[in-house]
Amino acid sequence: MGKTALVVGATGLIGRELVEQLLESDRYEAVWIVVRRSKRWSHPKLHEVVGFEEMDAALPHIDDVYCALGTTIAVAGSQEAFKQVDLELPLEVARVAKAHGATRYAVVSAQGASLRSSFFYNRVKGELENGLRIFNFHHLIIARPSLLLGERDSFRLGEKAAEVVSRPFQSLLVEKAPEVAPIQALHVARALIMASEEGEGIEVLTSGMMQRMSR
Repeated sequence: MGKTALVVGATGLIGRELVEQLLESDRYEAVWIVVRRSKRWSHPKLHEVVGFEEMDAALPHIDDVYCALGTTIAVAGSQEAFKQVDLELPLEVARVAKAHGATRYAVVSAQGASLRSSFFYNRVKGELENGLRIFNFHHLIIARPSLLLGERDSFRLGEKAAEVVSRPFQSLLVEKAPEVAPIQALHVARALIMASEEGEGIEVLTSGMMQRMSR
């Protein structure tokens, strides 16, 4: 029997790539997503739960969790609202998934994530990483990508400007400075899925590692 995956943040840049690649994988016979509003995506392996408050009651046995939840303070409206999406929801997903049998949790964090960071965003990501360790998953995979490339649903001026500036140097950066080179969302998703094939304990994927895994 194939495994069952849960994806949260399925409508975001990395989340969409995760869903697409997981549906194509022979390793999984079912892919569940939790969304705020129904996406009405159609695929025989895809199952949808609308509303995080319905998650616990609706989910079946889960093997692997892929968490790509994330927003910005500008979109969220406040630091507290940001923490709700980037910290509290991923931890709640971990709690529910563990109760449903999950042994592996793969999460998108951020380059520079640290409890001691002077940057609020990176400090929250550090809190998330620290909080997930407490659940003692058999395998916790933490991805720390640099600037993400891909087609976003929402326009982010700063990220778009950085992408435009770095695009002519992308190949050189990947070769000479992979840890700081912008990385395609599909490569982050691919690296998370590859890392989930085996392993145990806490595994941190740096941006450079994910660049190399995608080659």
